[in-house]
Amino acid sequence: MFRMRDHVISLVAVFLALGLGIIIGTSISENMLVTQQRLLIEQMTENYRSLHEERLQLKAQLQSLTRDLYLWEKFQESLYPSLVKDTLKEKKIAIICHGSSIPQGVISLLQDAGAMLCNVISIEETSALSGKTSGLGKILAFMLTQKEMSEEMNNQLRTFLERQEVQIEKGAQERPETVLLFCGEQEQIDRKLVKELAVFLHGEAITVIGLEQSDVKKSCLGELKALGISTIDNVETIFGQYSLLSVLRGCAGNFGIKEAADELIATF
Repeated sequence: MFRMRDHVISLVAVFLALGLGIIIGTSISENMLVTQQRLLIEQMTENYRSLHEERLQLKAQLQSLTRDLYLWEKFQESLYPSLVKDTLKEKKIAIICHGSSIPQGVISLLQDAGAMLCNVISIEETSALSGKTSGLGKILAFMLTQKEMSEEMNNQLRTFLERQEVQIEKGAQERPETVLLFCGEQEQIDRKLVKELAVFLHGEAITVIGLEQSDVKKSCLGELKALGISTIDNVETIFGQYSLLSVLRGCAGNFGIKEAADELIATF
């Protein structure tokens, strides 16, 4: 016969079992949580140690590169006078920039080398040229070579000058022996104008050197190379300027780091 005492004992046993289960479960959960936290801390400590070691290595590399750069600059400074001074004495040079600018250091290089700077001509990017450019290359070639221009040619040039789409900074009033042609991105220049200019200057026995900076992505120097013109595609660098100096002294070729280049650097 079922007795109340047995019922109470059963209930007590159930609650004891539940309590024991909760205690055991909590103990296991806490132990797992502590273990996971310990593993996470150990992993973070290892990552920190690895990053710290990498930082020290990068710092040492930076110090080494900084020292090498300083020594390289001093080496350049010591060699510059012997390599540059008066190497282009009284050589007559004109500059044309189309969709580009003259890189820092080029003018001072020419001056230190003793070159005679004639006209400096700037032609705006294609998008800024509102007038008809056909014949403009021939007109500029005639102007540089001091050939007599027709009234129509003078009027066309005057129109470009008035709109400031072509700007001319006059230097020594001499016929140049060499023209430095600085070009920008393909979409920024009138390639027919560049070709026309190069062809007419070549016809006047004037050397043309095609130049651009390293950051020009779509180069037009391959087209100038196909015309037999020397080119340098990294003229803002010390290597490009050394090549420029070499080419101005008579070394022909295509130099730099891009597809049209045959060699990295020219030699005297």
